[in-house]
Amino acid sequence: MKKSKVMKSLLVLTSSAFLAACSGKSTPAPSSDAATSAAETTAAETTTAAQETSQAESTVEDSTAAETEKAQESGVELRIGQVEGAAHGDKCFTVATAVIDGDNTIVAAFIDEYQFLDDQQTGVPNSDAFTEEGSVAEGKVLASKRVNNEYYSENMKKAGSTVEIAANFDMIQEFARGKTAAELEELAGKTQEEVLDAVSGATLADTAGYLTVIADAAKAAEESKGVAYEGNPEELTLNVVEAAAHGTKCFTLAAALTDGTSVILSYIDEFQFLDGEQTGVPNSASFTEGESILEGKVLGSKRVNNKYYSENMKKAGSTVEIAANFDAIQEFANGKTIAELKELTGKPSEEVIDAVSGATLADTAGYLTAILTAAE
Repeated sequence: MKKSKVMKSLLVLTSSAFLAACSGKSTPAPSSDAATSAAETTAAETTTAAQETSQAESTVEDSTAAETEKAQESGVELRIGQVEGAAHGDKCFTVATAVIDGDNTIVAAFIDEYQFLDDQQTGVPNSDAFTEEGSVAEGKVLASKRVNNEYYSENMKKAGSTVEIAANFDMIQEFARGKTAAELEELAGKTQEEVLDAVSGATLADTAGYLTVIADAAKAAEESKGVAYEGNPEELTLNVVEAAAHGTKCFTLAAALTDGTSVILSYIDEFQFLDGEQTGVPNSASFTEGESILEGKVLGSKRVNNKYYSENMKKAGSTVEIAANFDAIQEFANGKTIAELKELTGKPSEEVIDAVSGATLADTAGYLTAILTAAE
């Protein structure tokens, strides 16, 4: 079985410019009588008026510069959210990540989709273990469409598609930049032809579905803790990777928004096969019916199943829920330089846990490493 590859998507991010400008009232054009009177004023008065005008213009310029500087210093608040959805039929599930600014405008988005493929393709981390433990059927692997872009796109080509799956995802993400969740949902409610006409370059019949999942991620971001960013958001990059941060029973998705030097925002979630009574990813029933996931099992997000998973952790002595642990690790990573994270993750596990306030997970270093990989 092939090793899992890192997914990276370079996104050019966009946001509103932060320029505060002052404006004064316009002076009405003088009447004929006023013009005659002005012509009869003394040279001294004219000179004084010119000086006052110059001083007033200078004051406005100074005020504008000061407010612009203040706006640049205050920066913009950025938030990140991630959701799972069923954007394309019932054979796969979609994961969308979105970053929004203070106006709830999307400044970055990332989508990927996971489907069960034959085991000659590249599965997510720990795919061998999922088969060995009796969660995934023999001969099958859960796989990222981005990681398996060439294989999946070849099959699309046989069906008449001329644009690769990864390129389609990129075009949909690009379209989402600068839009609000409401704007994406409005477009998604139109006809398939109207949606494809609007999203330049995209050819996927379910483009509206992908826009809807991005909109859901943007709405999820509204509920997350924000960070202030004082640089130019257009220079930031959003990357998402798969990792094996915690043993062999699950796989991790880690997202990092970076400026090339530091982590501005991060997000982690983990997926594990749970008993069938828990909440599975979208289309879980179809995965069982298609005999990819064995009876009595579902693949579930640990964040979505936070209460259930945390209860099991509690029995093992943990006092902090899994979602709270993930949040603490993210908050620690946010604002750190890549160099700082590299240095810390190279230290013993105990030192890493001591450094990350609020985190109690033995594999805290593994999660930080996943974020670091996304940032690099």
